[in-house]
Amino acid sequence: MLTLKRTVMLSAIVLASAGLAACSKSPPQTPAVHHSVSAPVMQIGGKNMAAFSQVPGTVTAAQQVQISSRLSGYIRHLDLREGQAVKAGQLLFEVDPTDVQAQVQQAQAGLAEAQSSLIDARSNYERFKALYAQQAIPEKQWDQVKSAYAMAQARAAAARAGIASAEAQMRYARVTAPFSGTIINKQAQNGDMASPGQPVLTLANTSQLEVRFAAGSALYRSLKIGQTLSVLADGQRIPATVLDMVNAADAMTHAHTVKLSLPADSHLQAGDYVTVAAPLAARKIIAVPASALLDRAGIPGVFVVDAHGIAHYRMVRPGPETPDGVEILAGLSAGETVVTGNLAAVNNGDQIKAGAAHG
Repeated sequence: MLTLKRTVMLSAIVLASAGLAACSKSPPQTPAVHHSVSAPVMQIGGKNMAAFSQVPGTVTAAQQVQISSRLSGYIRHLDLREGQAVKAGQLLFEVDPTDVQAQVQQAQAGLAEAQSSLIDARSNYERFKALYAQQAIPEKQWDQVKSAYAMAQARAAAARAGIASAEAQMRYARVTAPFSGTIINKQAQNGDMASPGQPVLTLANTSQLEVRFAAGSALYRSLKIGQTLSVLADGQRIPATVLDMVNAADAMTHAHTVKLSLPADSHLQAGDYVTVAAPLAARKIIAVPASALLDRAGIPGVFVVDAHGIAHYRMVRPGPETPDGVEILAGLSAGETVVTGNLAAVNNGDQIKAGAAHG
């Protein structure tokens, strides 16, 4: 009986040991399966790129003036419209010359009176000159006659100058264009009262355009007269030359005004908003071809190939486009390899076989 119990106990121990041994073994692992995809790859290297500071600018006419009258009077014959082209010397408007005409007539009357007095003074001068030569009159009387004659001459000269001034004022009643250009603003209408210095029209020579922008101190110090900068507008890059640099900074913005001269064929117009690309010191960047970038759910990324040729999708932060591709601001390091084509066929974990992209 005792022998039977020992036999049963031994059998149970053996079976339990066998079960534990079986449980301690891990199930066989299925090896990972990677698809092999042929795709072009490129090793990323740091590149020196000229850095640019992009600042806003405004296109202005190189020659722009506000047209006003030198006379006071009612405006008439102002038949121009904004945007209309005019030629140098063309009549722009007139100021009612009634008051000036009265001044001319008054000056003419004054001249007639002065000339009449001059004739009398000259006659007395000639007569008393002969009498003084004969010692028929005292020297004091002769001095008085000479003084009266000189005063009559001065009054006649002043009257003639008054005529010239009044007639010049008449010429100011007709206001003409100082140069050929375009009317860009009309500040008055027929019947309005013109006053000296009050603008009536704004005329701009739109055939010669400039770009004005505000440059910070660091950018200002890097510029020089005659330097060529790029003006960006409507997807175009237009070369422009530094024309003027104001060395005094604005008290509020602490920026310097810089003017650029645009080429005649720039196709820009006065008032256009542009961006000025000013070069700064060169910097090292990482750039990839645009074909290497993917967008997954609005998140840009690239496939990075590891040392075993396995593709791993990695999120990156792209920057502006450069001549060498799209700058990568974060997510990549120099020396890494990225897939540059056939991205539609590549998945995370695929084995990349460097070659031509599948169509």
